[in-house]
Amino acid sequence: MDMKLKVAIIDDEIHAIETLSYDLLENHREQAEIVFSTTDPVDGAQKVRTEKPDLLFLDINMPAISGLDVMKLLSDTDLCVALTTAHQEYAIQAVGSNAIAYLLKPIQPDGLKEAIDKALEKKHCPADSGLKKDKIAIHNHDSIHLVDHDDIVYCKSDGNYTELHLCSKTRVVASKSLKTIEESLPRASFKRVHKSFLVNIGHISKYIRRGHGELLMTNDHILPVSRSHHHEILKLIQSYL
Repeated sequence: MDMKLKVAIIDDEIHAIETLSYDLLENHREQAEIVFSTTDPVDGAQKVRTEKPDLLFLDINMPAISGLDVMKLLSDTDLCVALTTAHQEYAIQAVGSNAIAYLLKPIQPDGLKEAIDKALEKKHCPADSGLKKDKIAIHNHDSIHLVDHDDIVYCKSDGNYTELHLCSKTRVVASKSLKTIEESLPRASFKRVHKSFLVNIGHISKYIRRGHGELLMTNDHILPVSRSHHHEILKLIQSYL
């Protein structure tokens, strides 16, 4: 299997294509290669079928046909799509689509890396391969717990250890750092909201407008949102409006 992602870009603004192409070549040359780019969404949709890219960076707001309409045309393909736009008001529509990422221009390095990582995960571990895991193995000094992803409400850092707070209102302590635990859980379901907290977004009950934000979880715990994660979490909350 070719380890590199085949990447395509459809954007009606040539400078946006040039900027994204530069960032991909400069920072992700080992993970991705650009197979085509175009300012014409109709031509781009046709090229997707012939070139078969793994990941498509697709502008939402284009004059001839919108990116969301292009996604509908390509709904029968096994394609990862990262939607891009300079207009934040498209956020709700975009998150409601099947896109793996929603990236505001100018695209930030973390957002670009996350899109590439998600596409690589799908390419190398497809859902029908039989390798998909719905449990995480939590090691401590005398046992190994097999915990369902859906049972995890949130994870809390405790130095080199991590507390997993579960639906049953119990907790399991893992002898791994929060970063290591985060890498073992599906990115689509678990989001970092603070340097010390990783939450299961399916267990968020309420967003509280206090400070940089707080989250009421389904186990009645209230967790802080840090300044660095405030906008990402607020965008996620707005997607349900």
